Amino acid sequence: MREASSEFPIMKIDAMDYDNPAARLLALLEEGKKLPNQGCRAAWDILLKTDGDISLLMSRLGTLYALPALILKNLQESFPAHVPKSAYWRTQVNKGFMSQNLGSDWSTFIGHIDEHTLNYLALTAEILQSKATTKTIADTQILEVRAQIEAIYKEVRTTDNLSSEIRTYLAHYLSKILNSIDEYFLTGAFPLLETTSALLGHAFLDDKYRSFLRDEELGGRIFECLTAMANVVTVAVGLPQLTQALALLK
Repeated sequence: MREASSEFPIMKIDAMDYDNPAARLLALLEEGKKLPNQGCRAAWDILLKTDGDISLLMSRLGTLYALPALILKNLQESFPAHVPKSAYWRTQVNKGFMSQNLGSDWSTFIGHIDEHTLNYLALTAEILQSKATTKTIADTQILEVRAQIEAIYKEVRTTDNLSSEIRTYLAHYLSKILNSIDEYFLTGAFPLLETTSALLGHAFLDDKYRSFLRDEELGGRIFECLTAMANVVTVAVGLPQLTQALALLK
């Protein structure tokens, strides 16, 4: 947590206490400020958790680039009077995006992110959170469920005891859940909520799929994993409806 200066007397915020796009961007920029100067691509590999995969890096950079526009949209919808107060940090972040050279030094990006940028962005995060209900999911919670889902995803792809229709549907959405977990630090909880809801909600539309979740051993394990994920996500976003709906499938 940064000490407040006289120019920013109210700034006392931990961006990881809750989840909104400004808080997510702030967390990444603060981590970026801690990195030693190195190759720009290497720094983004660390921050975006891409392990040298250039296609994944470019995809996640695209998601990152979209955060300022998403933050601005949220401000315009809920706090239009605060839009001008976000101009400084948006200008500096966009300068960083436009000036950086992945083949050069990290300073080509992070050199534009000064303390004023972080403080103004922290203020924006705090303002957005005043009307939000989303809280950050603990790493231990999300990684435990991820390990279970990954094991089931591998089993779904190799088992001979599934119809091709159910296998295709499960493989598609389990893969999307894994991706949403891996990119949670960038996208927040709502993609997780959407994919989990799709996998559970399909049971209300497809009798064979519902029977599979209820009556088959593998289906039961999938249902348990999805229930665990639903419990974690709905608490984070403050929406009890999904967990209440699960009772209808039992």
